[in-house]
Amino acid sequence: MEAAIKLNAVSAWDFSCPCVVLDGRTDDIKAVVIGVGSIGNLVPTSAAIDSPEVKEWLRIATEKSPEVAFTEMLNGDEDRAKRFNEAYERLIEERQTGIKGLWSTDDLSSFVSRSQAAFPKAISAVALLPGQKGQSHSIFTFESDITSLLT
Repeated sequence: MEAAIKLNAVSAWDFSCPCVVLDGRTDDIKAVVIGVGSIGNLVPTSAAIDSPEVKEWLRIATEKSPEVAFTEMLNGDEDRAKRFNEAYERLIEERQTGIKGLWSTDDLSSFVSRSQAAFPKAISAVALLPGQKGQSHSIFTFESDITSLLT
């Protein structure tokens, strides 16, 4: 409701427009209202995950195992293996600097765009959920009409 009230008070969309982050990865579920332009500070973002090769590796690792994923990514087309190796090194560098991206920069950009498109009728939200099938987490984004929240 706090986010709906804040959004209703805004006359034009900008990066300070509120959105909601629901973090349900633990039993202590948290809801935070934050400006859409600051969401990357709350939900870590990875540029390396945007690589098609890293996305493929993550898919295979989830379905089979990380070891099988490495084998499949490195034992195929040489150019693809090189692109994967470079992207994976970027992912490792991110992790070593403390960035454990929960979503990609493309995902973040898409969320911001949807927030702008939903304005002023709906509030955008991202839910961080426990992972399934070997994943560390799942992310679900949605918009909620503010009319019902304001009454």
